[in-house]
Amino acid sequence: MSARANTLKEEGNRHFQDGDYKSAEVLYGKAIQQDSRNPKLFTNRAMTRIKLQSWESCIDDCLHSIELDRNNMKGYYYLAQAQLALNHPNEALESAQTAYQQCLETESSSTRNASQLVLQAKKEKWEAKERERIRKRSELLAELEHGLQRMKEFELGNVEFRHKDRGDSTELREERQEVEDISRQKIEELRSIFALADPQNLALR
Repeated sequence: MSARANTLKEEGNRHFQDGDYKSAEVLYGKAIQQDSRNPKLFTNRAMTRIKLQSWESCIDDCLHSIELDRNNMKGYYYLAQAQLALNHPNEALESAQTAYQQCLETESSSTRNASQLVLQAKKEKWEAKERERIRKRSELLAELEHGLQRMKEFELGNVEFRHKDRGDSTELREERQEVEDISRQKIEELRSIFALADPQNLALR
């Protein structure tokens, strides 16, 4: 690292420690201009951008640092954090696992943190799959209920047609009620089937 880049990096470190992340980001950027082949400068700025919640910019820095050094554990670690923040748990899990593996190989003191990040990514990946499952399940249930509703309307139309020349009568009202009751029962049975098929509901039984 050039002397000028190192000076700028040290200034950036001081600002970071003081909580002045914006100034630290600027100083790390100036250091990168002096030495654009140093992966540590990119991971320093990536860490700052995590504090600033500049997730896309953080990812860019992490990818640059990894391109310069495939064994840059911090690059993968910060990358996983940014990917989680952007709701990309699959990619985050892959990045976190790489960081964890590199920690094991180097017996790094960051092994525990990397392990916790892997667990977090796995948890968020499962939660994302669960949300998608529930969304699809809800869409299917709504579609089937809509079909039953249309069937009820068709049956009511048939009832009205059969009684069109008789006017309102007790028989007409009873047939209408029967169609309504059957339709309501079918919808209730459908919802019960969906509830039983849900693992959470099964666990409660």
